[in-house]
This record gives sequence, C-alpha cells and structure tokens, in this order.
Amino acid sequence: MREDKSSRCDGAVADGRKVRVLIVGFGNPLRSDDGAGWQIAQRISRDLMQSGVKVVACQQLTPELADFASHAERVLFVDAAHGGVPGEVECRRVVPAASAGEHSHELTPAAVLNLAKMLYGRCPPAWLLTIAGETFATGDSLSAAVSAVMPTLLKRIERFVNSDEATDESGEVDLKKATNKQPTKLE
Repeated sequence: MREDKSSRCDGAVADGRKVRVLIVGFGNPLRSDDGAGWQIAQRISRDLMQSGVKVVACQQLTPELADFASHAERVLFVDAAHGGVPGEVECRRVVPAASAGEHSHELTPAAVLNLAKMLYGRCPPAWLLTIAGETFATGDSLSAAVSAVMPTLLKRIERFVNSDEATDESGEVDLKKATNKQPTKLE
C-alpha cells in the first residue's frame, strides 16, 4: 500500500530543504462540506508536487503543526465555514493568539501560530481560506455549491504558491497580489 505523505506529521522540512509554503487543509472528510479543507489538501498534494511546498491534510489542528509552521516562509490554512452563502470563499490574515479552549481539538490557526512563536521563536505570515459549506451531514461528498468552486479555488492556491512577487514592502505575502483579488474575499 502506498503511504500518503500529505497527511503525515513527520517534520516541516520537505526533501531536506526549508519549506517555502505550508498548506494545512483541515476538516472532517466524513461530514460532507466540513471536509472541504481536507479534500483541497489531498488534491494539492496529488496535483501540485513542488519542492519547498508541504501539504498537510488533517481532521483537526494539532500542536504538532506549530513545528511545521515555524519552518515555513508562509502558511495557508484551508477550512470549511458554517454560515455565509454556500460556496463563498473568504481569506483573512491570521495573527498569533492564544487558544480560548483548553483542549487540543479546539485549536485555531491563530493558536497554532502562537505555539510556533512561543515554542520555536518563529511565526511566519499566515492566512485562513474558508469555504462556506451548505451541508455538514454525515457523508463523504461535497455539496454542489462547494464542488463548483473547487477548480477555481485550486487554481488560486496554485498561483499563491507559485507567486514570487506577492510580497508587500515588509516582505510578507500580499494575498491580493498572489490572487489578483481583494485580500479578504476570493471569488
């Protein structure tokens, strides 16, 4: 059986080199649209094999992801969102913040970044890309609304990964330049 390296948490260095981009797609693939982030990570790991890009598909964020994040130049978290127009995609900057919860299954992207900063002394620029879900019922298929945006979303993520000029004056990634769209919403 072929091992799926995209879902393993075995270190942040890809092929012995520093990770340029870390993509973390998370959600439950057995809860319909909740699995959108997980499915995106699976597709990217299959279709966008590049040096310096690490893709992690997981059902929930874990403290171990802080190590991966600390070695990356930039991070993109991808998840489904409850609420909003089904299929609507939004992107927002994530800054480190302590988790409000006391359990690991309550970790947020901001908490992962905070752990990276506290434990490893480094926190790269990061974004959270969300796709508004239509259904979160038991099932392994995405709704029509979410499925319809997947090809466009994957192309935008690929442009983000491949963009060298997508930095602002401080050297941080400017998602607006990487996607040619507004930084808070991808259509």
